Amino acid sequence: MPIDEVDGQAWTRKHDHPSLPTVTSAPRTLYPKLLEDLIQICAARTPSERIHAAGSHWALSKAAVSDSVFVETHDPNNLHQAMGRTLYDVVPDCLNPKVIDTLAAVTVPAFDADPEHVGENQGFYPIHVETGKRVYQLYAELDHGDDDPRSLATLLSKRGNTSYLGPWAFQTLGGAGGQTVFGALATGTHGGDFRMPPIADAVLALHLVADGGKHYWIESQGVLDFDLTDDTLLRKFYGQARFGGPRNFEIIRSHEMLKAVLISAGRFGIVYSFIIAAVRQYSLHQERRLTTWQAIKSEIANTKGALYTGQDQPQTPLLPNRFLQVAICVTPHANFTRNLAGVTKRWNVPLAAIPGTNEPAGRPERCGKIVVAFDPLIQAPRFEFAGNSFVYTPDPAKPGMAIAPSFLEHACSNANFLDGVIEAVHQEVTEFIESKGVTVGAIGAAVTAAGGGALVACALAALVVVALALALLLAALRAAGQSRFGQVMNDVRSTLLSSSDPGVRLAGLVVWQMIVFKAFSDQQSPSDFEAISYAVMDGHDYFDQSCNVNVDSIEVFFDATDPMLIAYVDALLAFEITQEVQLGRAFVGYISLRFTGPTRALLGQQRFPTSCAVEVAGLRDVDGVTQLIDFAIASALNRNYQGILHWGQRNESLRFHIEERFGATPADPIGDLQRWRQALNQITEDGTLDGFSSAFTRRTGLEGV
Repeated sequence: MPIDEVDGQAWTRKHDHPSLPTVTSAPRTLYPKLLEDLIQICAARTPSERIHAAGSHWALSKAAVSDSVFVETHDPNNLHQAMGRTLYDVVPDCLNPKVIDTLAAVTVPAFDADPEHVGENQGFYPIHVETGKRVYQLYAELDHGDDDPRSLATLLSKRGNTSYLGPWAFQTLGGAGGQTVFGALATGTHGGDFRMPPIADAVLALHLVADGGKHYWIESQGVLDFDLTDDTLLRKFYGQARFGGPRNFEIIRSHEMLKAVLISAGRFGIVYSFIIAAVRQYSLHQERRLTTWQAIKSEIANTKGALYTGQDQPQTPLLPNRFLQVAICVTPHANFTRNLAGVTKRWNVPLAAIPGTNEPAGRPERCGKIVVAFDPLIQAPRFEFAGNSFVYTPDPAKPGMAIAPSFLEHACSNANFLDGVIEAVHQEVTEFIESKGVTVGAIGAAVTAAGGGALVACALAALVVVALALALLLAALRAAGQSRFGQVMNDVRSTLLSSSDPGVRLAGLVVWQMIVFKAFSDQQSPSDFEAISYAVMDGHDYFDQSCNVNVDSIEVFFDATDPMLIAYVDALLAFEITQEVQLGRAFVGYISLRFTGPTRALLGQQRFPTSCAVEVAGLRDVDGVTQLIDFAIASALNRNYQGILHWGQRNESLRFHIEERFGATPADPIGDLQRWRQALNQITEDGTLDGFSSAFTRRTGLEGV
């Protein structure tokens, strides 16, 4: 069958400005359906063409942008068939018989096991999928169990071991599930599980199609003290004529090669499929507490301290804390001396069931039932709510049940998100004015010093001007209907921070800080709940049509014990004070610190025993967001900080930055980058096969030696 092709169409990313595509006219966009299609695409490339594969377009980096030929493994517009199958030709058909024997001899604890036997990341289940499957699709499938007649679980059940039928899960996830699984892991995506490596490290093997159409099975050696797959069986299957015959297929059993291809910005070729190790499904307890950055920043470097290990809840848990995230409010309060911070932790708990049932909390809301047994568009079953739901928010009055979406979630799906926050702040300011400075509300007292501080210092006349402007803005927003989150926030910023009158400007600045303080406090308010793993880890609102549009974002990695980490965050917060006070600009977004274990990938950003990823994300509609992120990038690349930028987010690194950080300099001539380049040479015949070179890989030095 011919490969679907569209010429000259726009190519854009999920978080771009809706009317400004990344590529206005892509020369060729191809939509393969099968391995044979990928082999044909790579074999038929003309010398002037360069190819690059993409998934769901969730990355903010230019790493997925091709010079000419765009290959879509999962069409983000859902018009063309995705490469989203779960495969059974290798698992179990080509597995090493020793692997099957070993697994058959091990009974995996049940998901609803006795509470005294609950563990962390229990079990080992290899599953083989095409690279176009989305994260939320795979976690829903794993949770449903693998009872397909062709599956490894079914084979093991026929040998008397039914414990592999499911349910299964990812051992860790990032904060959203909309990416393709391979797109997420291949850019170094991670969660905040600081004792665990990122998602990429769960990959056991992958199937690569390289320039020229030759394809490779790349596998780490001795996963279970012996090879995962059997060479003879692999060659018999992938050596078929429809795949180019036996000479067009090669098996590479090499830790080094797998570590190179795992994170490689698509430079090696197109990964058709991969085997990932799933673990037994599990429940998590999540706690969130509101504090300030200044109160906890000195604890960051102590990775054995209470910030990492402590748990603020009444009963001693069976298992230790595994997760740490610190979300920081960039706009200050308390007369510019404090920044709110929400600290989130998680740990494994027994089955968190909806009372009176054996159904785990979060499953009905984030996965739901199978509504289509096999959807040909995604080549998989379609679930009721996987990728089609609000963030899971538990109802304190009804344990195990979710509450209705918050006003913020509703607002992100229709853009009128600030109404309640502005109304609350406007009421406080009005009461302060009417009391002639006597009545200071809770928000005003928190934002300023005790007794009103800066609020009292504001002239009442100036506050009257600001209150009137705020009322007019609120009325205009209500009358105008839908606008993007960032557009609304930029209107608020302009209204409050752009006055030429110093007194009105001061009053506006205080009110701006009150609005941000109220919104952040609501979003990061203290909470405790328990639910199934993915309902806790996937915090994305899939109905959001506003808050994640026209976004700019970077993520910078540091050793968690490096004092430059704290200096870096403090520098960003100081920059924000300057632009709010002096320039009338503001950053609308967040700084988030998440912590992760080390990766084996040669170009993985998690290069330290405990890495801290500093994410800086904001809305480009607001004047001040791009300026702060530009400053954050410049600082990260500065040799004083030596931050490592995330491959999947905005990455302005040049070749010498990558060589400094990953090792390919006169001082470190055989570092990880040089080893990566040597692996690339092996696949590309010393660089003569350059079909997967791109502007991004050339700029960052991801080319052969």
